Parts: sequence; structure tokens; C-alpha cells
Amino acid sequence: MYGKWNSVILVLFFTSSMLYGEDNIVSVTTLGDYAPFSFIEGNSIVETIVRPGENIPGYQGYSWDILRESFHIMGYTIKLSVSPWPRAMQNVKTGKIDILFPTGMNEERLKVFDYSHEFVNEAKFLIYVRAESPIKWIGLESLNNLVIGVKRGFNYGDKWHSVDYVTKYDVNTISQGFQMLEKGRIDGFIGYENTWDYILKQQGWSNKYNKMPSFGSTKEYIAVLKTNPNGQTILQDFDIGKQKLIESGKLKEIEKFWFGKDESIDKE
Repeated sequence: MYGKWNSVILVLFFTSSMLYGEDNIVSVTTLGDYAPFSFIEGNSIVETIVRPGENIPGYQGYSWDILRESFHIMGYTIKLSVSPWPRAMQNVKTGKIDILFPTGMNEERLKVFDYSHEFVNEAKFLIYVRAESPIKWIGLESLNNLVIGVKRGFNYGDKWHSVDYVTKYDVNTISQGFQMLEKGRIDGFIGYENTWDYILKQQGWSNKYNKMPSFGSTKEYIAVLKTNPNGQTILQDFDIGKQKLIESGKLKEIEKFWFGKDESIDKE
């Protein structure tokens, strides 16, 4: 069920739920360049309906498997939209789509979104530098007066948000950030360890960069707009579905497939 697809993704469009007679529907948006959690090949925008028991050729990820299985076990059909993260977030903020995932918490987001109790993945924050970088790590203060690349729209926690002694340079893609780092246009690149390491391995760039020690982490959840009238029901049903995955052993299967471990890392 969790086999990876290498085929080119076709753009699929939403079909009216009335065609299928579906009542229990939730709309979900996410990004497509967040391996191994949620990703596609290329830059295609995916919009499709995923009914219980179905999956999508070409779109995959650990977090997607958890979200899909949790809602499907509760009888939900998913309307999925994959787009750049700033657009995905805006579509939830304006009420066009119910769920944003996977998303971490910070003070700014908590003013706008309500979150599930159950999380879908965890991300460690750290700084990547060139292999020959002279930076000596003593904490974020080590970056004083430096230029640090930041993936546009990503959350790196309130501690990073409060840092005002570095220049934060937005980049659109992870690959772009590493290319700028290699060329010396930025001094470091802040990232999520699992995802950034995945890209380095895929590109064969692992030996070009060093990692500073992690300065924090976040669990990532599904989030709904606070004013969404169905928001609390959606969150509660996801939490129940996730617990059912744990009880059935399916969560461990997903964990083992993506990370090669026998035991789930999904622990509070």
C-alpha cells in the first residue's frame, strides 16, 4: 500500500462530491516538497478526491499516510490540494480549505488556527553550513551578523522568530537554499533535519555541508481555522482515527516503511 511511485504526476481536478454521493468530506491542503513527510515529484499542483481505501499515484509521504489513514478509518473522503506552502496556508486562512498540514505551532499561528491533539510528525531545527565554514557553535548567538537562508513560510519556533541579530534571507526551495550556501551568498541555511537530509542524500550533496547541533524542535499537526464551524469535529475525528491506527498496529507499519524501524517514533 505504501509503495513509492516514480511516474510523472498528472494534474487532477476536484470532482463534485454529489457525483459519488459522499457526505463525510474534508478538504486538506499541504505542500509538495516536504520529503519524507509529504511530497510529489516535480512541481505539479495536485487537486483530487481520495475516497476511503484509495491512494494517489505519485503523491506520498509519512505524514500523508497518517492523515489519509486516520480520516479514512473514520469514513471520510479527502479533497486534497497540493500547492506551495504560502498559498496552502492562505487558502485555509480564507476558509477555502478546512485543513492545513503538517504544521507546527508558534504564537502567531495559535492566534489563527486550532490544532489536533495528535501529531503527524516531528521536526528538529538546526543550521547547515559549508563543510569549510569557520562558524563555531555556541548556540544561535554564533550567527551574529551573518546571513541565514530561511525556507519561505516555514516555522522554526518562537526562539528563532525572536532572533534579530541575523539577516534572514527567504528562499523558495530547499535546493535553492543549499545552492546559495554553496556559492557563499548566505552563511548558513536553517532547516528541518529529516527533510533537509533527505534532499542532500537525493542530490548527492551530503559531503558538502555540516550540521550545527539542534537548537529546538516541533511536533507538527493538522490545523483548522478557528472560525471554521466544523473545525472541532474535524480535529476530534482525526484524533480518534489516529488512535485507531495506533491500536491496530497500522501506525507501526507506516513508521517501519518510511524509517525502517520496528517501533513507532510517534510518542508523546
